[in-house]
Amino acid sequence: MKWKRYMPFLLSLCLLLASAANMTAAAVSSEQETAAAYLKEQGVMVGDQTGNMNLDKGLTRVELATILTRLNGNPEHVQAEQAYYSGQCKFPDVPDWARLYVGYCYVNGLMIGYDTGAFGAYDGVTPAAASAVVLRYMALTEVEWNYATACQVALEQGLITSEAALKTEVTRGDLAVMLYRALDNTYPVDKDEPEIPSAAGISTNSDGSINPPADGSQYVPQVGDMIRCDDGTNYTITDVSRWDKNMFASGPLPPLPEAVCDWGSFPEIPLPEPEARHFNVDGGDYLFVRNIYECRRMQYTLMNLAGTHPETSKDGKLLYGSRGTPYVRIQFGIPEEVEPQVFWPWRESEIERVFNSVPPGTYSLDAWDVYRDGIFLRTEYNIDAF
Repeated sequence: MKWKRYMPFLLSLCLLLASAANMTAAAVSSEQETAAAYLKEQGVMVGDQTGNMNLDKGLTRVELATILTRLNGNPEHVQAEQAYYSGQCKFPDVPDWARLYVGYCYVNGLMIGYDTGAFGAYDGVTPAAASAVVLRYMALTEVEWNYATACQVALEQGLITSEAALKTEVTRGDLAVMLYRALDNTYPVDKDEPEIPSAAGISTNSDGSINPPADGSQYVPQVGDMIRCDDGTNYTITDVSRWDKNMFASGPLPPLPEAVCDWGSFPEIPLPEPEARHFNVDGGDYLFVRNIYECRRMQYTLMNLAGTHPETSKDGKLLYGSRGTPYVRIQFGIPEEVEPQVFWPWRESEIERVFNSVPPGTYSLDAWDVYRDGIFLRTEYNIDAF
């Protein structure tokens, strides 16, 4: 038969195609292994009990929650508050070992459950969901995207491979590559970027240390700044790469809110006192600097909510009771006996959620820039309502 004449050619072609496929698989495997090794070293992704990273296995939603929690970069806080975060996990389908991570992601608005009340613990992660997570981390302020376009934008930015983008669900190896590429694209910070001028309200001490502004103006920390602490010591800032580049932040914050109601109808609220609290906890050198500028952001957001809500305002003015008591009272500083609700990065929806739970009430507000070993970690927003 004539087809027998082509047998050697067909066999050679099959061997060639198989060899090419193996080379492609090896190349993909190599990048995944490099990415996974780096993330393992950073403590972001870990293997099973035998150390196997299982890069070819599917990625579940609880695994993604675990990775997101580790990647946020504050394991000390998560462990210290593990009882709180575990208690915030209300999803019945989440296993005990993952409740801490799912609770953390839920509290911080990183992941939510389904309308059915379940979390979908063992459901796979789609390319769109993985792309959205990585794009939030990149904080590409010049690029517009939403969940529907996340995968395409991730492709354009070189964050996800075309093979992974076409899958129904991504693997652990796919996510490892995406995170590794994102880290490689964002760090180290470009040293040639122009410096941002410091706030006009800062003052300098004789030894060169500075006092953050007390007038509510914005202070943007710079590498090398020495902050005078309340205990008399100086704290040197060594890394501000996470400023405006938090994994879950959408980018630099906009200007402070403008009035959409009559702010003059609210009682005058004195600004909080500046504080720079220095702590040594569990081997970490911490600094908490009150961010008065962000305190004002919380205040103005709350005033706009109260001045437009039918239970607390009329014609854009704050309502007062028969004894002259305002329906909404705002104060800075959290009483020591109170455990406030804490969130980061900034989300106006968190203020709105607390306000809508008790529209007429008293609200305590505070915001702190947190450093560990000289490294800026985040700005924490604190709110309490009663």
